[in-house]
Amino acid sequence: MKRQLKVKSLKLKIFILLCSPFTVHRLLFTVVLLLTLNSLLLTLSYGKIYIDITSPALRKLPVSLTFSGSKEAEVIAGIVKNDLDFTGIFYPLEPGVKGAEITVDINLNVSDNLLTANVSVVDLIENREILRKKYEAGESIIRTLSHSISNNIYKVITGQDGVFRTRIAYLTDTSGKKELHLMDFDGSSDQKIVVKGLTFSHNWSPNGEYLAYSSERDTEWNIYIINLKNYNETVLFSSKGLNLVGGFSPDDTIAFSSSKDNSPEIYVMNADGSGSKKLTKSLGIDVSPVFSPDGSKIAFVSDRGGSPQIYIMNADGSSVRRLTFEGNYNTSPVWSPDGKEIAHVGRKNMNNQIFVIKLSTLEISQLTEKGNNESPSFSPDGMFIAFDSDRDGTKGVWIMRAGGTGERKLTLNGVKAMSPKWSPYLK
Repeated sequence: MKRQLKVKSLKLKIFILLCSPFTVHRLLFTVVLLLTLNSLLLTLSYGKIYIDITSPALRKLPVSLTFSGSKEAEVIAGIVKNDLDFTGIFYPLEPGVKGAEITVDINLNVSDNLLTANVSVVDLIENREILRKKYEAGESIIRTLSHSISNNIYKVITGQDGVFRTRIAYLTDTSGKKELHLMDFDGSSDQKIVVKGLTFSHNWSPNGEYLAYSSERDTEWNIYIINLKNYNETVLFSSKGLNLVGGFSPDDTIAFSSSKDNSPEIYVMNADGSGSKKLTKSLGIDVSPVFSPDGSKIAFVSDRGGSPQIYIMNADGSSVRRLTFEGNYNTSPVWSPDGKEIAHVGRKNMNNQIFVIKLSTLEISQLTEKGNNESPSFSPDGMFIAFDSDRDGTKGVWIMRAGGTGERKLTLNGVKAMSPKWSPYLK
């Protein structure tokens, strides 16, 4: 096995030498970081779970980070520290401060614009190394390298995948023109994706390679999809009326609402826009359809009972039942990744707030209180919820733990931002 890894590594290095610098960076991004192709790589794992992230008695794990080598090591260590602190389950200590139970050491060398990081994670209580790994990446993707290190640390400590390389799609509003943007899970690396027309609802494909969205252009509301690798845009659905994309099923079926037959109803179509099929037919307005994680059900909003409420039906449109009964305004449903809960927006004391319904008992918990809070979206591990809020005077994208604690703002003050959608795990 070791001989095979060495042969593969040698072939990769020969190929890299023949590539342009731009190609090298892309190759390192898509291959080296993702597959960690290196014959010297060694990962140690003892199967011990240091933090049970599902435990109600969760305590923060004291972690010390040290770094050495090239000056960029401090940058990487800073990003990793912020990543771990962001989760709320680690307690990063300054180097030399006593009390750490885990230590992370990052040694970095830079040569010809190539970063080589050697990372060691040691259990200080049992005095053993639990992770040792070597990373290589171009200098231009130092944040991606850092987030990959954080993911591996998180995995060996919790036994779960981390969200440090996920992204959040959201809308900005500049003088009434809504544009689609992307940013890292922590609010960094902002990028404009769609600036044409007036963009509205949007959502990720299951593999994270595409974004579907609705946009008004030349007085028509159509549904588009964009390839995030080459940024090619394709029209998926075009008709008269208002056409708003909902969510994807695991097999890439897309749910959406359309008023092409006058009253907005729920439809589904294939990932290429073909085979559209109407699922609902009511006297009210049916919008905001989202598939459950297993694709068997669809949650949506309807005012068929006199006010906007959350409903659930089977993926074929059968067995419709009402889910919310408290208040006269409940919208924006989103499933938790395990399918056990639905977060939504409800109105209380004249403000919109985020609530979570436990589907096994229909118990409802209120997560937010300050200002107006809307557009909830779960992280792929179910640990966090992104949302928008105007609590500080300007609507922006915020994040909180799934229980409603640890709220922090991701977008810049003064930037009007809204409608966050958290990506799936990205390769």
